[in-house]
Amino acid sequence: MDPSIQLANFPELGIPEMDAQHRAMLESLSRLRSSPRDPGRDAILLRAIVEDVRSHFAWEDAEMEAAAYPDRKRHFKDHHSQLANLSDLLKFVEQGHQPLDVDFLLACEGWTARHVQSMDAEFARFLADRETWDLQEELKAWEYEGLMAALPD
Repeated sequence: MDPSIQLANFPELGIPEMDAQHRAMLESLSRLRSSPRDPGRDAILLRAIVEDVRSHFAWEDAEMEAAAYPDRKRHFKDHHSQLANLSDLLKFVEQGHQPLDVDFLLACEGWTARHVQSMDAEFARFLADRETWDLQEELKAWEYEGLMAALPD
């Protein structure tokens, strides 16, 4: 797949800050993947990408926490796994044990696209329809309270 087409057709989730961060991450990965290999430069660019990803995940995790997103633990676990993969690669590249692997960067771009289109899109839907979700949770709580009140003491 041509990365410029992927970026041009990348879905917007309707959360401007999140959309901008996603575009920036994909552009950085694509730019690094497309540039000529230079171990020193690769390490510097990859370190910047890892920091951007870490910052984005922290921002997104805080947004999920603030919104009391019910699936945030699974979402956070996915973030943690990808950040660990990127951090491990950075260590190997910085120590000179492994040249930057273009296939790994393609996999990172693919992971980012899949994550955004699935997990992040689900979070955006939760935020967009939170009022309905909140009402459903209230109804569940009332039903539970009613059931508990009906039990003998």
